[in-house]
Amino acid sequence: MPIPEETQKKMTELDQRIKDARQDQAEIDDAYNPSDEELSPDAQRSARAGSEFLSTVIAGAFFGYGIDWYFNSTPIAMILFILLGFISGVMRANAAMKRNSEENEK
Repeated sequence: MPIPEETQKKMTELDQRIKDARQDQAEIDDAYNPSDEELSPDAQRSARAGSEFLSTVIAGAFFGYGIDWYFNSTPIAMILFILLGFISGVMRANAAMKRNSEENEK
């Protein structure tokens, strides 16, 4: 069954529009290519403070879970060590941000 000429013309136009849109998107993607090297030092320090906070909370959770598993107890140690990890994380993040502000003042 042959495709009508009008439909063929519409398909050709649509194909061209799709190619143009893909080319435009490729140009946009090439123009915007962020990398870690482009992050400002402040952003890098802030990300480090956040990762320190998160790592202490996760470490506390795993340590507490291990103690609860070893002693076959309720999750009281896990809750306690998550809280201790949270407190430690806040203190470490605060210290990192203080270092950040001191370096900015120099």
